Amino acid sequence: MSIIRRIFFFCLQFVIVSLMVTGTCAAVTLYSYGWQYRLTPEFAEKLHTYVNFGLVAGALFCLVLLCYRATRSSLEGPDDTPWNNPDNV
Repeated sequence: MSIIRRIFFFCLQFVIVSLMVTGTCAAVTLYSYGWQYRLTPEFAEKLHTYVNFGLVAGALFCLVLLCYRATRSSLEGPDDTPWNNPDNV
């Protein structure tokens, strides 16, 4: 059950980051060109580019999270027991 929860939150983080990047880019464009610009074909092309950019940003964010998760134990530092402690065998 724990692995399903982790996969769910991983996908949720991907979607949130992708939507945030896409929404921010679209909002800045609409703020710059005006609200009526959303009805033009040029905005549709830009929005398609923003969606692709958002997907790439979400993938990179998830890749960073995945790499951190894989190397977290080595990044936190060694434990207090030495590696050659006979109690660890």
